Amino acid sequence: MPAPSLQPANPAPPKNPAGNQLQDDIAQILGKVKIPERHSTMPQEAVTEKHYDTTLADPLSPVPHDAAPRGIPAPGVSPSEKSATSAAPETPSAPSQSSDLRSLHTLKDDLQHVVQENKISYVRAIALEEEKRHRIEARSPNIARKGRRSSFMLFMVGILIGTGALALGAVYLVTQQRTGKENASLRSDILFAEQSVPFPVDNEAPSDVRRTLASARTSGALTLGAILQIVPVHTQTDPATGQTSTTPLTFGEFLKALGTRAPDDLARALNDDFFFGIHTVDENAPVIIVPVTSYERAFAAMLEWEPDMNADLEPLFTLLPSQTTSANGLPVVRKFDDTVMRNYDVRALKDDAGTIQLYYSFPTRNILIIAESPFSFAEILSRLRADRRL
Repeated sequence: MPAPSLQPANPAPPKNPAGNQLQDDIAQILGKVKIPERHSTMPQEAVTEKHYDTTLADPLSPVPHDAAPRGIPAPGVSPSEKSATSAAPETPSAPSQSSDLRSLHTLKDDLQHVVQENKISYVRAIALEEEKRHRIEARSPNIARKGRRSSFMLFMVGILIGTGALALGAVYLVTQQRTGKENASLRSDILFAEQSVPFPVDNEAPSDVRRTLASARTSGALTLGAILQIVPVHTQTDPATGQTSTTPLTFGEFLKALGTRAPDDLARALNDDFFFGIHTVDENAPVIIVPVTSYERAFAAMLEWEPDMNADLEPLFTLLPSQTTSANGLPVVRKFDDTVMRNYDVRALKDDAGTIQLYYSFPTRNILIIAESPFSFAEILSRLRADRRL
């Protein structure tokens, strides 16, 4: 076994643990830190064209609102945040859909306007608004009360007007019914007439009766071709009840009321019922129609009455002079002549011009017609045929 050497080996360099640890830490830090590169030129900001959304929104979808309303400033930004924001590249953002919406005009805006213009406080403005609202509320009941009062007054006026109209209508109906009944009782069945009126002849002189009847020729206002029936009546008053009644005259009484000189056989040969009226044609012409009971006696009585007939019936009929001139130029008595009208024999009295002014005829053995206008004869025949009396 060799003996160990006593000479020491080469000494190792001394260790520096603290220095090695520091270098390792610096190297590790430098490896983690990234130094930003320096750019020579600033990046150019991208300019984006603003587009407006023109599509129609869904009416059921909620309307978007801005995060910060217009007119309210955004919160302040610190310089460090501004630098950090400017350092980061800007990215184009899509245009906000609600950026084009306008703010609504609200009560708050009105209040601010009042405060700024009138130089009053918010409390004063609110107090004025409350006072105005109270005045409107106090006025509303009065308006409603006046409206109800006006409606009630209009309702009452309507009721009064309606009641008055009903009363007048009832009076008119009753009057018309009474008048209709009286006219129906007085209306003759001999000939149809458009109208019928009574004519009282009590205590009247014959000349006054003829004059009053003649006035109907000028005062009549009927349409062309119409006939107005005039019914001569007696007026009687019942002393017990005080009611007034009317009774039509017979043909004999009518001749006496006119003061005629007709023979008594004429009234006995004719019926008591007769028709007297005014026919509107070229003139208002009188007509008389009487049913006949004895043709021979009636015709003979008419021949006897001819010399006085025209004078007895004036002014109801046109009066002609009693004399005329003959073909020889000598004065003669005016007489009735035989003529034919509508194929019926007629006895006519003519004036100097040859115009018929008065005539009578028996179209049948049961009817006597006395009239003035030849047009009336045709109308009477037409109405008698319509009633099947011819």
